[in-house]
Amino acid sequence: MSTRIREAEGERDLGFMLGLSPRLADAIETGLHAQDEIEAFQHAFSAANLREPAAGSLTLIAEDADGIGLGFLHALPSPDGIGGRTIGYVALLAVIEAAEGTGVAGLLVTAAEDWALRQGYAALSLDVFASNIRGLRFYRKQGFAVQTLRLVKKL
Repeated sequence: MSTRIREAEGERDLGFMLGLSPRLADAIETGLHAQDEIEAFQHAFSAANLREPAAGSLTLIAEDADGIGLGFLHALPSPDGIGGRTIGYVALLAVIEAAEGTGVAGLLVTAAEDWALRQGYAALSLDVFASNIRGLRFYRKQGFAVQTLRLVKKL
């Protein structure tokens, strides 16, 4: 599959990116929230990041040779949480079902790493829900390591 990575172009790409919110929500299980609540959260989170991106952020689109969207990634500057220095943070990464396992997500992550290096960032971070086993495997394969774990007890 021939894949091109380009910067997103606002309204032109917004519908495609927001259309992947249900796929992102499907990977989330919290034990505390109903699926409709998770879907509403994911759509609102995606919309907020993509409609009004933070200063210095980057949104990338992966598309095939015909210009059909395969996936996207949204990254932004973020404090590292310990030293306070700025690092890159991947807020959103999603690919269409047909692109799973084809290397598209890896290309998007590599492009985000290149961006982070150009910004002078020492690291690229992200959050992934523990229920997203496929995502956890993918990120580990990309060289990400667990730094913190958030534990929740349902009462």
